[in-house]
Amino acid sequence: MNRTAGVQDQEAGIRIRVIFWMTKRRLGRVPLSARIQARDPKLLAAAARMSVHIARPGAVPLKLKELAQLKVAAMVGCPF
Repeated sequence: MNRTAGVQDQEAGIRIRVIFWMTKRRLGRVPLSARIQARDPKLLAAAARMSVHIARPGAVPLKLKELAQLKVAAMVGCPF
């Protein structure tokens, strides 16, 4: 099965590099999902804004975040 190649640092434009830098600062690395989202810069920007807002303390209750993670895991068939 072929995997979609993500945008590499040397291929990225200035806006994408800024988002990659912010992501690397927050997570310690740039995940493959962000590199794939970078194929569509508007999608990457929207996902980055959503991630920042959701990660804020008090934006979404911790129990609700955990329930959402469990629901998504069940929907995609995660084994653990």
